[in-house]
Amino acid sequence: GADAGTAHYTFARLDQTTLSLSARVNYTATTTLSFQLYVAPFVTTGAYTGWKEMVAPREASYADRFAPYAGDPGGFSYKQFNSNAVMRWEYRPGSSLFLVWQQGRSDYLAQATRFDFGRDARDVFGLHPDNTLLLKMSYWLNP
Repeated sequence: GADAGTAHYTFARLDQTTLSLSARVNYTATTTLSFQLYVAPFVTTGAYTGWKEMVAPREASYADRFAPYAGDPGGFSYKQFNSNAVMRWEYRPGSSLFLVWQQGRSDYLAQATRFDFGRDARDVFGLHPDNTLLLKMSYWLNP
């Protein structure tokens, strides 16, 4: 085409809804046994409207600077859940055992969707998790 290789600067209005939470719980069962839990769900959706292209950036009138741009600008949906659980046991003074479980889930769709708390919350927990399990042991050497 005649304008192949030409840069097009496009703009659109974004209607976005985001819901996120970060929560931490610490529980000490005994002086030698404790548990920590951290969770962070995140959901956001967005839709672009009024897609336009800058055609005359130096025009005095704001409306004359832009022209409608063909096509559907679309939108997006992004869901994520991260969690960490840590159990710490001090099996002898100065020596500890840590058991850590970390989980992450995420999904990105390049399409406009309407924010729906119930559906989006169910969807994030339906995603395949990436799990990490870690065991760490420390032993205090007493000379």
